Amino acid sequence: MPFTGLIVALGFSFIHLSSRYFKLHFFSVNQFTSFVGGISLAYVFFHLIPAVQAYEHEVMETFHVSAQNASHLIFGSMLLGIVVFYFLELALKSSRLKLAKRDFSTSGIFWAHIGSYSLYNFIVGILLAQHRFETTLTALLYLVAIGVHFVTNDWVLRHHFQRQFDRYGLNLLAAAVTLGWLIGLLVHVPHVYVGLLEAFVAGGLVLNALKDELPACRGNGLTSFMTGLIIYSTLLIFI
Repeated sequence: MPFTGLIVALGFSFIHLSSRYFKLHFFSVNQFTSFVGGISLAYVFFHLIPAVQAYEHEVMETFHVSAQNASHLIFGSMLLGIVVFYFLELALKSSRLKLAKRDFSTSGIFWAHIGSYSLYNFIVGILLAQHRFETTLTALLYLVAIGVHFVTNDWVLRHHFQRQFDRYGLNLLAAAVTLGWLIGLLVHVPHVYVGLLEAFVAGGLVLNALKDELPACRGNGLTSFMTGLIIYSTLLIFI
């Protein structure tokens, strides 16, 4: 199903463009973000990490390294994803403090964040073009796991840069995924680098789950987190 990736990419674009209209009627924000955190971590540990580990032999052959060093390279890419998005979070917190003192314009930090998240989406789009989903259900599981993660990212960015984000950010993030899919379709990316890119994306997913979604796990949030974790883990293990 070579064009399943395009459908998923368009699904991500739709999620971005419609995230401003997404309202919670039956759950609190803490419950929803905790639920998303459970889904994200289940997807990382039961799908993404096993998937990137499968590239170990190709990394060994491509870079002429031992199995141990190949593993270090793969998980180093995942760590890089965590570090990159951790520094973005620190920059966001710094800009918020400076803005509170009215001595800083948010324009520069806004474009830095949108540029970074657009690159992240672009990489996801490239991976979609390279990936062949075995079934429609696996594509749907991927769409849900990454899609709800995108929703929480959009909420955070809108909270800090509402006017700029709604005017420019949403369109850029939505376009980046589809553009990445198109480039990935037209340009051959060696399989080993697809694996390293997947590891980088997994790192970003872990960091965002830890900083935005897991802190909400208090009170009813803990129940929501465990519900998301158990349901998605079960789906990924048995389907």
